[in-house]
Amino acid sequence: MKKKSLINKYLILSILLFVTNIFGAVPQKTILNILHISFHRGCINEIENVSKELGYNLVSWFIPDLPKGYLDPTAKGNALYNITENRANIIWKRHQNFFNKFDVIITSDTTPLSRIFLQNNFQKYLLIWVCNRFDYSDQTSIDDPFPDSNYYNLIRSIPLRPNVRIFSYTPFEHYYAQKYRDVHSWNQTIKPTGKFVQQENYLSAIQPYVNKETSFFVPPYHNDTIYMNLASFLNTIGIPAYTGRYNGADDLKNFKGIIHIPYAWSNFALFENWVNGKIYFIPSQSFLVQLAEINNFFWSPPFDISALNISEWYNPKYKDLFVYFSSWEDLKYKIQTIDYIKYEKRIKTFGLFHQNEMINKWKILLNSLHL
Repeated sequence: MKKKSLINKYLILSILLFVTNIFGAVPQKTILNILHISFHRGCINEIENVSKELGYNLVSWFIPDLPKGYLDPTAKGNALYNITENRANIIWKRHQNFFNKFDVIITSDTTPLSRIFLQNNFQKYLLIWVCNRFDYSDQTSIDDPFPDSNYYNLIRSIPLRPNVRIFSYTPFEHYYAQKYRDVHSWNQTIKPTGKFVQQENYLSAIQPYVNKETSFFVPPYHNDTIYMNLASFLNTIGIPAYTGRYNGADDLKNFKGIIHIPYAWSNFALFENWVNGKIYFIPSQSFLVQLAEINNFFWSPPFDISALNISEWYNPKYKDLFVYFSSWEDLKYKIQTIDYIKYEKRIKTFGLFHQNEMINKWKILLNSLHL
């Protein structure tokens, strides 16, 4: 009864959010021209989908696809991740005329990209979507000290800048900033919508011998393939599993479920797979901590055990969307006994609600800009 009322709640809220998205709580005065700059393909796709949904004009700069040396010809290797004071000035001087053509600039994935605009007092609107620790750097490619005290001061100055908005894609990002760096510049969260472009005639990347309906998919991430060969192990204990490359969320929707050992506080694919109603089987918190003590377990640092309940995987808000297992024997039992139809219905219902909720958050944010 409780599960049914939960589904009905999400359906009602989804309808309300859908109506809000159509009519809008705040009238939009103009069609925004937006530039989005990111190192992460998932972020690029997300903002493109949101912009398409809301009718904004968008130009995307996916940095790995830019011509070599275009952003900053002095950067070698991954040094571009380290936006030092000097690098921010170089990039600004090279591209300021282009940047100033836009009403709004969005930076995502690595927050140091925002330094280009904060340091040079960009006069239009700057939206900073924090998708990785806000002071992320590549210390193997360092060519100038970074992160530096001036960078932290710029981030601390954001509440005093009326044209700047900063927010996270998972609550851990502002928790990290406050606890580990004494930065209290934001507390808003806009999570990935899970919206993706469905391909009409897509080509599956899954090997043709795989029977999706009877098999579980194991994502090709570190803990699933390097920490341990999870798919191989599962097959040895009688759980048919496959891991490998796949062609987007549509390529996974016919699998019986997804078995995964989380490696980060959040994950774009999680929200996309929820839209398709896919069930995730993941270790319970106690079992995850146990697994973390052996081999070369990875977690996007820091692995703060006390904060696991604000990760997407262990957030109490989502406890009815996951199947948690406390041992490999417990996993075998649960995959044989859960009601897959009920789980998939519940997850799909939540996926629709969540998608509308996040799109509405973007709409409210963008409509709040005084243009």
